[in-house]
Amino acid sequence: MLYKYYKFFPVFLFLFLFINVNAQQKRLNRENFLTDFVFSGNHLQFNFSTLSVLKARLKNETGNYPVTTKNALGLLLGFKYQINYNNEYSLITGIDAVIAGRNFITSFNKNDFSPPLVEDYKINGRSSYTGDLIVNLPILVEKRWLYAKTNYFFADAGVCLNVGPGVDLDFFFILLMNTNNGFYKAGGVDVDANNDAKPWISFPFTAGHGWLFKNNNLFQLSISANISFTKYVNGTYYIDIPGRPLTKGMYSSTGSFIGLSMSYIFTSANYRIRKEYEKQER
Repeated sequence: MLYKYYKFFPVFLFLFLFINVNAQQKRLNRENFLTDFVFSGNHLQFNFSTLSVLKARLKNETGNYPVTTKNALGLLLGFKYQINYNNEYSLITGIDAVIAGRNFITSFNKNDFSPPLVEDYKINGRSSYTGDLIVNLPILVEKRWLYAKTNYFFADAGVCLNVGPGVDLDFFFILLMNTNNGFYKAGGVDVDANNDAKPWISFPFTAGHGWLFKNNNLFQLSISANISFTKYVNGTYYIDIPGRPLTKGMYSSTGSFIGLSMSYIFTSANYRIRKEYEKQER
């Protein structure tokens, strides 16, 4: 008689496990999951951004030889600590390492020199690219708008302390080869590239969207900007062609940028979920 019921034991065991697992999943899929578990504790986040650094400024003083600059590539790598006050507001601080690019663009006709150049030369943004290292210490306030179980919009704004560990003097020379196997020093840029070793202030802004992964960590994609009014790069440029007036002016850059940012955020939500299960099982 017992054997008759014993053979159904695997079926009963399967139903028990299925109901138990399904009940746990229902508890995890509650509407306020982000509020109860994700944003109820503090986070660690890692940031990576590709930047478009606003072009350096040229102010002509003498001569009229055509020179210009354009937006340059930059990169940002950051580590931050996020203090969540509730599901809507956070305070974020940390450290960023930024490579802020700049350039100097002009061109030379070989027949403008005597003896002539071996060819026409064009100094473009790639060949004149210089990347300055800037260390940022931001303090940001974040506002979030939760609109689904696992999705939200957010915006950050704040202030940033910047330090430039670069050299006091930075030189860029333009050397052109002529048909006599000689060279002309036809121009260049001479600047101070670290704001005279003094820190300066900028103003970062970010707006984007966040997703909750199945491992209960977060991923954010955003548009970022950092606006500076300090010329941390400051100096002169010149173009010197024999027989022509010297072209000279001021060269400066604030390092302001816009960019596309990605953030991976460790939430520790799994720890809080486990604690909640332990509390319910008591």
